[in-house]
Amino acid sequence: MPEKVRLAIIGAGIGGLTLAVAFSNLHLEDHLDIVIYESTAALKQVGAGITVWPRAWEILKSMGLESSLYERLSPDHRDAVTRKIRRAFVFRKSDYEGGTLISDMHFPGGSVSYHRADVQEALLEHISPSVQILTSHRLASYRQTEDGVNLFFKNGKTATCDFLIGADGINSAVRKSLLAELKILSDEEATRIARPVWTGTHVYRDLIDSETLRRDYPNHRALTLPMVYCGKNQHIVTYPILQGRLINTIPFFTDLSKEGIYVEGPAIIEKTTDDFVSPFNDWEEEARVIVKYMKNPSRWAVQTVNPLDTYVSKRVMLMGDAAHAMATHLGNGAGQAIEDAYILSNVMAESIRRGGSVDISKIGKIYDAIRQPFGNSIVRATRNMGLLYEFSAPGFEDVKPGEALSEERITELRESIEKNWQWTHQSASGDLERALSMF
Repeated sequence: MPEKVRLAIIGAGIGGLTLAVAFSNLHLEDHLDIVIYESTAALKQVGAGITVWPRAWEILKSMGLESSLYERLSPDHRDAVTRKIRRAFVFRKSDYEGGTLISDMHFPGGSVSYHRADVQEALLEHISPSVQILTSHRLASYRQTEDGVNLFFKNGKTATCDFLIGADGINSAVRKSLLAELKILSDEEATRIARPVWTGTHVYRDLIDSETLRRDYPNHRALTLPMVYCGKNQHIVTYPILQGRLINTIPFFTDLSKEGIYVEGPAIIEKTTDDFVSPFNDWEEEARVIVKYMKNPSRWAVQTVNPLDTYVSKRVMLMGDAAHAMATHLGNGAGQAIEDAYILSNVMAESIRRGGSVDISKIGKIYDAIRQPFGNSIVRATRNMGLLYEFSAPGFEDVKPGEALSEERITELRESIEKNWQWTHQSASGDLERALSMF
């Protein structure tokens, strides 16, 4: 048997762990020596809620995760796995008293919501014991040679691998080194180009105790339904998690004149003292009250990365937010990392099946051909969805705060929103078939 390929994954977030699960599920331990390098001292997930759509659920099921994820679902979400027609989100125009229904969006499978820690726990249960996870290893840079990739960590340690996967998030050190390598840039230039850019949107994240809300508002829709309350240049997303015990609540505020600039100062501020409640004073009651129940929110500047021409440089590949960080309006940042893992792992397995070895060059070309155009397209689609929610999309720029829309315009908005969600319940198997046919 040929010597094992040394594969390094930088980052133990949803993307990196899903990739390790995918390799484990495909029984590639005889061919790969896998090490995951994580920057934090202990594995923990930043953020609260994560939404899984039918497209991603099908992939996770193919990796053997269905049972573990199913048992972590709330009872009202468990029929999602049957592909029954289910509610995905309820959208309302809420920036005036009484509000108006935009869409009660249903499609096969709908959506399911988790706390990120639940998903991480399920993933860790399915990783082969042969996969090493090394914490407190924050990558500083890498350097490719003819024989492999040298890794340099900020703790002073070094390592070598044959194949490097950058799953290290929006502030990816792998992306910075990859851009420097491809474009022959200085370290300063690469840092500038690789730096995330602001979308112009701030969000406030918090978890509301369901029982606290239920005591005062027993019929509040956010207790059981995924909701999007829409208004001019701001909106609120809520959905229940942890079997309905908590409500993930996220108000959004957007200033499109700030889009594309760099965030100065920290991108995340814990326990902010900002006044994020009074801007909703004129909204319909159910939107107003849920914001008032937020007690300890953190403020996040929603960032993305400039579109990349390629996710691959020789022995190095990017995935997840390192490749295509996007806004949250389609709830698919994690879903796209899961798709990256799905395509990459199956292409690698096919390379081994056909030739008995890992053809790194071939794998990289196929992965990039499938994932780069699709990942970049979802970044664009996500931005456009945010514009629809906040009445800044083409055709809706003239909408004023608190303005009631005609039935005709509500219909136009509903059709645009629902059309932009359709791909999330379509199978990714066609992309995999296309990838495998490229061999």
